[in-house]
Amino acid sequence: MKFAIISVAVLLVNLASAALEPIRRATNSTPEGRILLGSPGHIYIVKWVPGIDVGFRILLDEKVPAVASWMAFAPPNHLYVVDESSTALYLYELDLNNNKLVPVEVQEASSGVVHLEFNADKTRLLGSAYGNGTIDIWNVENGGLSLIKTITTPNKGPQVISHPHQANLDPTGRFFAINDLGTDSIIIVDSKSDAYEIIDIIYIMPEGCGPRHGVFYPRGAYMATSYMVVCEKSNRVLVYSVKYESDTLALKQIQQESTFTNDSPPANESAAAAGSIVLMPDNQSLYVTNRLTGNETDYITSFKIDSLNYSVPRLIPSHTFSTHGLVPRMISPSNEGKYIFAANQGGRVGLIAMERMMDGSLSDRPMIGLWGDMFGEEDSGPRFVQQIR
Repeated sequence: MKFAIISVAVLLVNLASAALEPIRRATNSTPEGRILLGSPGHIYIVKWVPGIDVGFRILLDEKVPAVASWMAFAPPNHLYVVDESSTALYLYELDLNNNKLVPVEVQEASSGVVHLEFNADKTRLLGSAYGNGTIDIWNVENGGLSLIKTITTPNKGPQVISHPHQANLDPTGRFFAINDLGTDSIIIVDSKSDAYEIIDIIYIMPEGCGPRHGVFYPRGAYMATSYMVVCEKSNRVLVYSVKYESDTLALKQIQQESTFTNDSPPANESAAAAGSIVLMPDNQSLYVTNRLTGNETDYITSFKIDSLNYSVPRLIPSHTFSTHGLVPRMISPSNEGKYIFAANQGGRVGLIAMERMMDGSLSDRPMIGLWGDMFGEEDSGPRFVQQIR
């Protein structure tokens, strides 16, 4: 496998500098950011300094009664946290200036919520309950947390059970695309007039995809032209054209690509499971994670997006890059789109930042990250990573 990696010696030196020593002083012109991390029983706030003196430093390690695998932050200070192992949904007050996390309330949600998505004005919050086959709709106006309704996502048959894994808000702010990993479908929910009703179900062919997460393309536009979804079971990325017609989203599959490239086969293809998908702010690159590959480390695959030669953008497989850890459950871009953050559940490195080059490749020189054992026992590394300031 051809990964963009550096020598073990350099890796250890740079990671030790980043994770175990105070961060180097940045220049006055370098803005400090804040990274939100979630793992079993912990929520972290990490200082992020990009630029010449790039690095991380943990500012807050708060113990919480939850497997914090997904969170949703509503500035300036409201943080909503799932517990994928129970029926609890938590609301915290997050003080980024003083690095404090204060519990506000907890409500009973559907069991096994694994994803949260706001509506456009952050007054509603959708919780995708993988374990229960439902979508919870919450009123979160003015920092509240009260259940409005619960939508049952339909089973495909007695042996094909619904497992919604993510809700994606389309650019118009009206429709949500629900990726149902259990029924191989994309469920369209209409939020018009606060109704939140299922208006269409698109079944993916061939069966066996397991749609996990997706993104609307392009970012920053008023309307989407494409929807790109990564499949956990088949390890493929699907591209759908998007048309707005008859008060719904019309999706048509136009492309499939493997999450593996010719020079990056998994050692254990039967166990491999693609995970996260990220479209960069400039709409030029797409990245997906490959988990449980059986290789020494798991990795990210990048795709270039060709929007010039086709009426609907096409994906061009490009490079693979080691995350220097195992089971990268989530990746996310830095606010300015210059870096990719990868959260590894296991392995030697728990959190890593990689700089994005002009051609979409990712550079891990200098290596910057946090050791995996800083997060506790094996497989206790971060599940969630996002820059929130």
